[in-house]
Amino acid sequence: MVDIDAFLAPYRNYEKTGLPDFRRLGTLNRTDEQYKDDAYDLRRVYDLLRALGEPHLWEKTEHTGARWGPGFQTIHVAGTKGKGSTVGFLAGILRASGYNTATYKSPHVHSVAERVVCGPIPPDAQLDERGAHLDPTTRLATHGKIDAETARIVLDAQEKEKGKLTYFEILTVLAMVKFRQLGAEMAVVECGVGGEHDATNIFTQESIAAVVMTAIGKDHVDALGGTLGHIVRAKCGIVQMHRPTFVAPQTRGDVLQRDDVNALLCSEIWAEGGRWITEYDLDVKAFPTGEIEWTAEGKPVQLVDYEIWTDGSDDLWSGKHLAWVKRDLKGVRMSLVGPHQRENAVNALRVMEFIRCGGGQGPEDSDGGYRWSKITDGTMRVGLENATSPGCFETVLPPLRGRVWTDEVATRERWSRSIDVECGIVADGAHTVESAQAFFETVGEIFPGDPLAVVVAMASDKDRAGFLMEVIKAKPEVIVLTTVPIAGGTERSMSTSALKEAWDFCEEKVRGAEAYAKKKADEKGKPELFNPWSPPRVLVEDDFDAAIDAAVIGLRKGK
Repeated sequence: MVDIDAFLAPYRNYEKTGLPDFRRLGTLNRTDEQYKDDAYDLRRVYDLLRALGEPHLWEKTEHTGARWGPGFQTIHVAGTKGKGSTVGFLAGILRASGYNTATYKSPHVHSVAERVVCGPIPPDAQLDERGAHLDPTTRLATHGKIDAETARIVLDAQEKEKGKLTYFEILTVLAMVKFRQLGAEMAVVECGVGGEHDATNIFTQESIAAVVMTAIGKDHVDALGGTLGHIVRAKCGIVQMHRPTFVAPQTRGDVLQRDDVNALLCSEIWAEGGRWITEYDLDVKAFPTGEIEWTAEGKPVQLVDYEIWTDGSDDLWSGKHLAWVKRDLKGVRMSLVGPHQRENAVNALRVMEFIRCGGGQGPEDSDGGYRWSKITDGTMRVGLENATSPGCFETVLPPLRGRVWTDEVATRERWSRSIDVECGIVADGAHTVESAQAFFETVGEIFPGDPLAVVVAMASDKDRAGFLMEVIKAKPEVIVLTTVPIAGGTERSMSTSALKEAWDFCEEKVRGAEAYAKKKADEKGKPELFNPWSPPRVLVEDDFDAAIDAAVIGLRKGK
């Protein structure tokens, strides 16, 4: 067996170096010879898949009672933000229902094996006091090894392609091989970047159970074509003819952008021949109870009530319109917190309900589907409660909340000794304007009214000024600008000097708006209308650990 991390290390990895611009992706100028070597070429991926026996295809056979036959069906997930959490919700429900479910996600935190996971939740898995499985993913098949024969075929293909196969292209193919070897029944696959030219866009109409679009923003705008229209077009490249397509609500960003995204999505999904499943087909609503619970490990849990509305026919392809029927999932305890996670959960529940009622691909015909009848309200609840997504509002150091510091509670002992305030440390991968909005909305729900310190580190290809403006709106007491490695390297890491330059620009912009507001208030003779800005303390630390310490000490000074 060959270690997959070591095997993939020599290959070109855009996660480390950054994506090429839109010309190299071929979305605008497909005939430009000078960029041909760098273009994402799905032909390379298809050739490698054929050499390995096309493990990604689901073969339609007579239903045998246990499963349909060789291969697996796929739920394909694209979007700008929320993909990882949506994959977690979908896979959690399918695994809780007893299906051998595979997931392919990116990026990873520690090992590439985190991206490729397969298996149902083991029946002997331990339960907590709420009946939820304790860390179920650790009991699943996560594989960091590939067999020697597969490695040889990949090496031969790379030689044939003159070294053009990329890290992500090879990893995607290896994931499909693992899924087939482990007998997956359903795969939930997350796109890398875009969709149309992404290495995951390899599935046929027969293999697709559903396509899911999460929230869409302007991330990777240069790589995907330069405009919002090109971004939406790239995402919708995974839509398949007649296959159900589910679209998350576009609730963040400016109003005009949200309207543009919805209009573009409608146009592109229609052009691709997909069936957009709307609230008129089935509807799911989320109602937060406003309660936040804290686990013994110091993790926040939000309580949410869900309503599932269907037409009562139990067959969403029948065309029969019966009276709408409502079902309730009360008091779902979700460890993925925040309003954006409720939106992701709603989209996942819509997909699962549609598949449960026969909307997924099945052996009978190309439009209707076999009912995944093991999905129930109970397994939906368990799936939502078990779902995790590393880097999504992850509590690294929980707040005291009346507890005494112990080594089990404090991730880093020196922090536990230095903090004499009820300070918690949360890690989040937010790096766009929209994700920053979602993050600070979540902060407001979990830590209402608490003083805030924000440590900012970004990749060099992100909108640092737009992100920092959202940080300013959150009114933190302390902002610390720092730098961190990206995908194990520093090629894409944004320097602290670049972040400080962006902060100076934002500060000047806010000062200008402040002066204008004061002038208008004075002109109206109502100076009380003017609310002066209280700027945060801004610190710069090149070392990440020192940046965390500076943020904690900054909060102590403000106590």
